[in-house]
Amino acid sequence: MAIGGKPDAVHPEEGTQLAVKLAAKFVKSRQAIDDADFTALKTCFDEKQISELCAFLVFVSASHQLGVLMDVGPEDSP
Repeated sequence: MAIGGKPDAVHPEEGTQLAVKLAAKFVKSRQAIDDADFTALKTCFDEKQISELCAFLVFVSASHQLGVLMDVGPEDSP
């Protein structure tokens, strides 16, 4: 798994593939996420897991936006 930057191109597990696809859609255009995406996720995840995945996507996005707002960069790391 890549840390920072683009995700790995190949994911052997279907659930990981679907989660990465949703994350990529979320980053590019949140409005592009539709019912078909959630139907696909339901083949590998239960409702609680899907909810946690969505919450994580929103949390990471908000964290990055706050970092930009506060002008936090790598030099600010402990």
